[in-house]
Amino acid sequence: MFSVCILKTGTVSATGSARERVRREVTAEILDAARRHLGRDGPTALSLRSIARELGMAPSALYRYFDGRDAILTALILDAYISLADHAERAAEIAGRDTDVADDLGRWPAVPRATRRWALGHPHEWGLVFGSPVPGYEAPDDTVVPYARVAGALARPVLDAHARGALGLPEPPVLEAAGLEDSLAPVRDGLGPDLPVATVAALVDAWATLVGTISLEVFGHWRRTVLDPEVQFEVTIERLACSLGLSSGAPSTRSGARPE
Repeated sequence: MFSVCILKTGTVSATGSARERVRREVTAEILDAARRHLGRDGPTALSLRSIARELGMAPSALYRYFDGRDAILTALILDAYISLADHAERAAEIAGRDTDVADDLGRWPAVPRATRRWALGHPHEWGLVFGSPVPGYEAPDDTVVPYARVAGALARPVLDAHARGALGLPEPPVLEAAGLEDSLAPVRDGLGPDLPVATVAALVDAWATLVGTISLEVFGHWRRTVLDPEVQFEVTIERLACSLGLSSGAPSTRSGARPE
């Protein structure tokens, strides 16, 4: 009797695992089809009917896996953010291993370069998360966490330099306008409440500049304007490093820190 119970339990477990595996496979097929439609027609034309037609399924069958078009968009956006965050964090870790810890300037380019490489390799996903908003769609809060991972990887050399007292003041100095501290409170809380407001503002400016510069290249707006976007990008990230107060080697005294 005991052996029969074990057999039945094992059978149920195996059946459940098979069902879960099939669900994962079908979900992946749906998202792959959605990505193809995204690349061909853009996010505004994405529909359950078109995806179902390509997969040979009834549109109603897709509701077993997704609540509707917005749920598919959310899954695509989350996948894109997670993939980008993985690339950014991996680049930051490699730079940390391969570069002297004190060489903040040498570590800085790793994440911007990885972000650009990812964007050029995934132009439609980049457009989905950083392009024009899809009418009627609002991304859920779930996207905040992977987005914050990218920002955290980008800011790592700045935060490390600040922790060691090696971070200089932003160049040119950021004017702390009235209300700026309150406006940047969510970013400052995420990065570190002791980070100077001017540095937080410089980081936000750096991220906006990187996204804008990469987007101009991905969306083809540099055509007949910038003949070598990579050279332009390298100049941009070098300029941003200076604007953030990053330096190589000994701690800077511009922020008031004194070498030990």
